[in-house]
Amino acid sequence: MKLLFIYIFYIQYYWLVVSSIQISPCAKWNQTGKTVAGTGIDGSSSSQLNWPHGIFIHKQTNSLYVADSENNRVQIFQLNNQSMIGVTGAFNVSDPTNVYVDDDEKDGSILYVAMEGSNRIEKWTKGATVGVQVGGECRDCSGVWLDKQKNIYAAEAVRFRVVKWSSNTQVETIVAGKTDQYGDTDDLLNVLGGIYVHSTDGIVYVADRLNNRIQKWTKDATRGITVAGNGIANDTAQSLNNPFGVFVDDETEVIYVVDSFNERIQRWLPDALQGETIIDGSDSTDQSNQLKGPTGMAFDSDGNLYISDSLNHRIQKYVLLNNSPCSSTSAATGNLNDYHFIYLFFISYSILFYITIKNNSFINIMVLGLNIKIIYSYFFSK
Repeated sequence: MKLLFIYIFYIQYYWLVVSSIQISPCAKWNQTGKTVAGTGIDGSSSSQLNWPHGIFIHKQTNSLYVADSENNRVQIFQLNNQSMIGVTGAFNVSDPTNVYVDDDEKDGSILYVAMEGSNRIEKWTKGATVGVQVGGECRDCSGVWLDKQKNIYAAEAVRFRVVKWSSNTQVETIVAGKTDQYGDTDDLLNVLGGIYVHSTDGIVYVADRLNNRIQKWTKDATRGITVAGNGIANDTAQSLNNPFGVFVDDETEVIYVVDSFNERIQRWLPDALQGETIIDGSDSTDQSNQLKGPTGMAFDSDGNLYISDSLNHRIQKYVLLNNSPCSSTSAATGNLNDYHFIYLFFISYSILFYITIKNNSFINIMVLGLNIKIIYSYFFSK
């Protein structure tokens, strides 16, 4: 009797999607920024910006997307490129306030633009010369975000609400605030800035500008929960003053606020009663350690912080200096590799035929194994 093992085929895919630092709740950044987009002088050339608002960093391509509001365009800057020359990713978009970049299996990176001037959100595929409206009207549209199901969330600043447009049914649902009703109670909002949507549970965070607070709305909630600010326009640690933007770390639930009229970025830990200033540009000048009317923020894969310094017509980068965990024994300088998330995909296909041969005749043919493995992520710390 002979045993014959035959591999019909063996295919293996292995690739690394992105490595991203997990930012410590006690991280510290350089207080002097470096200009990575814009010249500091308003203009419409490929190297200039004019009142930039929301920004978004697409980590897979290390690209910075900027809502260049007064130039009615979205500019894309490659962060690995020192030339600081932008490429226009969306043209003739009327007064863009915020942007979001999503990855699609078929079309690659897709840009979503919140347009205050045209009261809508447009979807731009790579290389497109015109955008396509998604969802219904978004009056004085101030924010846009997507969840993992590709539902689109839109902030309507002066309708005082956030709506969700279903990607499957196209049904519109109010997820924060009440239509055309404003106020300072928990069930109301008053002129919205940007929004952030938690990647897995659909929690919506709203920059409630004229109420000087950040509101958290859980799924199907009829009332929001104040998670930053005390409702009083002030520059104290407990207060905010006209916050334009909000970003939330999904893992640590730390909230970062673009405290616009105070020219600073505030960090609020979960359940905290006051915030901590992580970037202070309160002198309102054009110096490298100052901000003037900040409107948006984002982090890159290395934990560096980027701020849209609107009235200085530039984007500032603040380098992460210390990423030590929160503890009484934390060193003055930390290891930037303390926390990492590695997203790893591994697919292995193998088919092995087990063939028994006796007296030159096939007696048995059996498929020993079909193996498919997908490992999608893991976490480690050094």
